[in-house]
Amino acid sequence: MWVNILEQSLYIKYFCLSLYSKKHPVKPSTLYHILVGKRTASILFKAHSYHAINFFSIFPYLQREQYDEMMQLFISKGWIKAKKADEDFYLCEKGKKEIESYFSKHFYPTRLNQLTQGKATKEFWKKIIFLTQVLSELRYKNNHYLPIEKEFKTQLWVKKWLKRNQLEKQELAISCGKEWIQVLKEMDAIDAEMIVSQLTGHEKIGKTSTQLAAKYGVEPIEIAFLLQNAIIQLMEKVAENKEKYPFFYLVYQECVGDRFSSLSQSTKITAHYLEKGLSVEKIAVKRKLKLNTISEHVIELAIIFPDFKVSSFMPQDEYERLNGLFNSHEEITYEELTSRMPSAPFYWYRLIQVERSRVRG
Repeated sequence: MWVNILEQSLYIKYFCLSLYSKKHPVKPSTLYHILVGKRTASILFKAHSYHAINFFSIFPYLQREQYDEMMQLFISKGWIKAKKADEDFYLCEKGKKEIESYFSKHFYPTRLNQLTQGKATKEFWKKIIFLTQVLSELRYKNNHYLPIEKEFKTQLWVKKWLKRNQLEKQELAISCGKEWIQVLKEMDAIDAEMIVSQLTGHEKIGKTSTQLAAKYGVEPIEIAFLLQNAIIQLMEKVAENKEKYPFFYLVYQECVGDRFSSLSQSTKITAHYLEKGLSVEKIAVKRKLKLNTISEHVIELAIIFPDFKVSSFMPQDEYERLNGLFNSHEEITYEELTSRMPSAPFYWYRLIQVERSRVRG
């Protein structure tokens, strides 16, 4: 979908503009890597610093040429400006007014967290709407219909899921219907409308984003964001009350998995070793990887998980000394820090930065 709608999208232009700030500088090239999802510790840290971590990898198919054209447009209109002769830009008052004006009439995604929830949200929605179609047709004993899900892997999952569930299929269908009615009553009106419009069942075909965009007079990408927001709200309600939504919760549980499901495979392995109490050095030896690679995994974990305990990765006296240096000079560089603490590895420096930014917000 993204490939077709990015090129001429006014919505994308204003969304990208909204990621610039009057308070802190943003490097356009770095912002591009955040939007397309270049997963390195340094890019993740910048996403965190720019308050854009929730939008990491939100536009994986955005072409660099298209993006650069947008940036030139922002500069030519006086919406962003560099204070010095470098690549770091600030949002101008004129640009701020443009953003406020545009999003006063359009939806802005505030609930999304593409980095930690993107994969699970996509999987949950794919499975729940296909199960809904299958059970709706089963309810009417109709075996001749066109499945909305073409992927064999998901079709096989539904067959296995129905087989291993203890309830009889008709009971499952009734339970599914009841839970839909209940949860939709509890959702915001626009979110419920987005959800219902997408559902396919017996003698009902869900609408596409393009059809909904035409109906509401907005771009398909805005509908995509509205729908994703609605799915997240649905998942939150299911997670909060599994006794009320047992059918939905079974699917939710499978899609969310463990707390490390959003990580890359290599970082996930490091995370599991850390949980077992192994040090960064021992993990590097055990995995036959460079210490720097494991350190980057640790930085990634600190950025993604707000409850990550930074102080456990350095001696207490060193931790206190590092914080003392930051208290004296918040913008201290790593080079300045090592002149005072020559043995402090770079990842300590970055971990302290992440921890302190959490407090500042």
